[in-house]
Amino acid sequence: MPYSNERASRLGHLPTAESPLIVEALSRWETPALDAGDPAAIADRCVALDDLKPDRQQGPSFVISFDGSDQEVEARRQYPSVRVGYIQIAGVLVRVDEFLNARVDGLVDARKVQQAQTRQTIQSVLPSSQVTRPHMSGVESWRVELYETFKRQAIADFGSPYSLVDSLLRLHGKPGEAEADVRPELGRCPDCQAPNQIVGIDPTACSACGGALYPTDLLRTHEEYADEGSNVNILTRVMNVAERLLALSYIDNFARHAPNALGVGLFITDGPLAFFGPTAPLKRRMVEYWGRLCRWLEQQGYAVPLLVGIEKSGIFVDHAMALASQIPPQHVMTLSNAYISEKIRRRPGADTYGKDEFYGRRFFYKTSTDQMLVVTVPRVPAGQPYERGPDGANPCEAIENYPTLRTTLEALDRFQTRLYPNAVIPLALAHSAASLPLGTGRDVLTLLAQRGLQLDRDSIGFGRTPVY
Repeated sequence: MPYSNERASRLGHLPTAESPLIVEALSRWETPALDAGDPAAIADRCVALDDLKPDRQQGPSFVISFDGSDQEVEARRQYPSVRVGYIQIAGVLVRVDEFLNARVDGLVDARKVQQAQTRQTIQSVLPSSQVTRPHMSGVESWRVELYETFKRQAIADFGSPYSLVDSLLRLHGKPGEAEADVRPELGRCPDCQAPNQIVGIDPTACSACGGALYPTDLLRTHEEYADEGSNVNILTRVMNVAERLLALSYIDNFARHAPNALGVGLFITDGPLAFFGPTAPLKRRMVEYWGRLCRWLEQQGYAVPLLVGIEKSGIFVDHAMALASQIPPQHVMTLSNAYISEKIRRRPGADTYGKDEFYGRRFFYKTSTDQMLVVTVPRVPAGQPYERGPDGANPCEAIENYPTLRTTLEALDRFQTRLYPNAVIPLALAHSAASLPLGTGRDVLTLLAQRGLQLDRDSIGFGRTPVY
């Protein structure tokens, strides 16, 4: 592996390129097909949007979209393993009628567009490798800083502050129930591994070792913390969880203070409706909370909110683009468990995809302008989006179990934009508000970390090539 100031020979690639072992290995591998495969099988899975039964009379009157960005920077030039992580998350409220009626004499009035949206951005910094609190280890510093970050980041749009910790505990509670009354069980103590520990909204003590336990330990990101390497993976996991908890904060507060407004709201998150890695157990909690919320709203006579996740990259997006020519405009393509295993994952007979991570099910949708959207929507009123019944039945695959799908896709069709491929305006606005730029922006964050850590002047330097 080359290091700084080391140079490779201009012919150093020839032994690799001419190696018969490498040539033979490349010849026996396969990659996903770029054609549509069986057009008839694709046509059988497509449903016209007009054929779906609408679940409400009108579309959303407001949209709230959520996106996040994260960066890990090397804070000390002479000690590159000293790293600091930054997270920025944005929520953008768009008032639909005002936004779509911002034209004046055929031109868009930028002032009306700006007045039709409201942005809220939260920022956070977390210690990565070789950055600690006094008298604490790296993983201990990560745990306490993560808790304080989630406790400090709160929305106050509905009166009293509602933090990300409140939202995390809400997953284990009921709509309208006080967060302080919820005390979920933690699998084991991060310090002594004692099982069946209880956490609350404030730090508690382990019953075995007396060490501090935090509600954010439920995320289990500390299990992947690296003392000597990059922690960008858990930084991204924290960002993804925070995005979804921020969306839940608004949904839950609407349910508590203005439940009638939920039926005219659309909530969009960047990426699928899922939790990955050590945070995956939260998926089951989210499915349970969504079911309780839907039943509670039904009892009150209110419609459920529209909730959707939109993906911009990944194997499902690649597959959707390969099939685009075979899907008619304004048609939805359903994806059965067998199709996912055979055509996308290319693992026939594999375990049910997504059963441990997803609280929504994926669909492909071709818009009226031939754009392809990969969306994830939850079942209504409740249920696992990926499952296999004891008799082999898969009720999660029935499109009738996703009654919000038509209204959601019609709303997304109205919000298309050419800013980038397969984009919708609310999510593009959230991305613009949340994105942390590379290049100069990264240098500024590096300088901020260096000054905050009170490092010597020799540590400060600009113009270095960013490490991705």
